[in-house]
Amino acid sequence: MSQSESNFTLTGFVIDVDGEPYELDQNHVLYLSYTEDIQSAVIRMEVQISDSETGLISTLRGMEAVFIAWEDDKENPMGLAGTIYDIQDRTSKDGKTKASLLICTPDLINNAATKLSKRFGKGEGKKIDVIVKEEILTDILQTTHSIHTEPTINNFSFVSPYWSPFTIIKWLCSKSIPASGSGPNASCGYAFYQNKYGYWFVSYDYFSKQDPIKKIVVGHNPDEAEEEDDLGIIPVDRMEVTSTADVLKGMNIGSYNSRVFTLDVKDMKYVEHPFNINKYYQSVPLLNPSYSPPEYFKKFDRDNASTRIMSKILDSALFTEGKMTQGLTKQLSQASLREKLFYNKSVDIEYIGTNELTVGDVVELLCFVGKDREIDTENSGKYVIGKVERQFLSQNDSMSTKLVLYTDSPGSG
Repeated sequence: MSQSESNFTLTGFVIDVDGEPYELDQNHVLYLSYTEDIQSAVIRMEVQISDSETGLISTLRGMEAVFIAWEDDKENPMGLAGTIYDIQDRTSKDGKTKASLLICTPDLINNAATKLSKRFGKGEGKKIDVIVKEEILTDILQTTHSIHTEPTINNFSFVSPYWSPFTIIKWLCSKSIPASGSGPNASCGYAFYQNKYGYWFVSYDYFSKQDPIKKIVVGHNPDEAEEEDDLGIIPVDRMEVTSTADVLKGMNIGSYNSRVFTLDVKDMKYVEHPFNINKYYQSVPLLNPSYSPPEYFKKFDRDNASTRIMSKILDSALFTEGKMTQGLTKQLSQASLREKLFYNKSVDIEYIGTNELTVGDVVELLCFVGKDREIDTENSGKYVIGKVERQFLSQNDSMSTKLVLYTDSPGSG
């Protein structure tokens, strides 16, 4: 992108107030923020607008339908059809008014207004991905967004105790086993999130099978004849490793070595379930397969080193018999570890560029160390985009992109 060319062009901005549409243009937009998060089920926006003619801001009360669309300098479109759920910092001075509009999808409003006491997977149970897609997102929320699910191997039947739809799905994430690649140590655990393409309900293992769609190079200096877009390269000035293996958190949640005591009230059967990372880690599909686990993992390879001991009262009569109930506690332990591994290392980067990347995309990060710019094998490798924050400031006439990247296997080996 040239210095004089803006990477933000507003192509549509309409607010519906009591059935009357109000159109705004780019001159009304002082600030725009767009956020996707792999740990959240919704997209959120914040837009600060000014108005000196129509008096629109004074009429806003909340719950107005709004549509915003823009494109970058490569004509990549972005947009959101949402609902205003809050209006903040409304000020008026010399006949000019401004306010910040907080916007979410209508699905989030419907989710907050819905509490369910209902049996899902009636009869012998249904595949969890079918429950999520058909019974919850389609039938209950009646979403208009696309739904992308990865098939699960296990059937499930349960009663929701007045939970919201998104709470139910988050609860099901830890009980879902992918149909592909499920073996004796099936990697349990799913992510549920929304990006610009719709809803996604996929396993953490799913990301390890994806090829990088872009290469992010720290300190990349292209030749004059070189086009970064042609090479799929995004040059950035710097990267920041914000977290690497929070060991204390892992110990607290029992991700390395734990023991669960269960009592099934169906037949009063008592069972102890040991769990150890050294046995489980060998079968986990990783983003960077050449990565070797740290030496401190071996210190947990003993029976008396459980960092968390849990007790659970179960009633398997409430669940459908099958693979899920036979290994329920084991799968819950694996899901806890798999999620901890997925967020093992986080990296922040920021750049001014196009709108192509979205949450859930896999990218390759290339870093260098030393004067000779040798490849930094500890920080280079495949990462999953876990958060996208795009911000437009009218004073800069450009939109910046901040990415939070996660990897379950730091370093490319």
